[in-house]
Amino acid sequence: MNVNDATYSLYNYSSTATAKTAKLDQNNATDTEQVLISEGGKTAETKWHSIANKYDVHNISEAEAGAMSRDLFEAGFINTTQMMILMAPSSMNETPLKKHDMLNDMKYTFQISASLGGHSRASKEHYLSAINVLERLKDSQTPI
Repeated sequence: MNVNDATYSLYNYSSTATAKTAKLDQNNATDTEQVLISEGGKTAETKWHSIANKYDVHNISEAEAGAMSRDLFEAGFINTTQMMILMAPSSMNETPLKKHDMLNDMKYTFQISASLGGHSRASKEHYLSAINVLERLKDSQTPI
């Protein structure tokens, strides 16, 4: 399962292999739907939220970013390319335990390199998908 499949089934609850949609009250003008999620889908959703609550993408060290990337990859939410992008050091003077705002740093770096023409179409898509994963993790955190 890659992040796009996981996100699609976890957040849009579409009719995929992990979710079935059943119509309720077809006579009602509002057409209410009930979503039934398979055990695999529930397990994936639980794992996703567990990872989201374990890491703060706005306050994370390089060591934690590496662990988060491995957790996401091992759970099947990201592919190898996305894992490598998320594991890349944020600077040439890497300090493994120093916290930084990974999400905003990646957005800023992307903007600069894009304005300088530093991305091929494929690298742009890969980098944006990695940023998208971080945004979804941030949005999936359970408030304390």
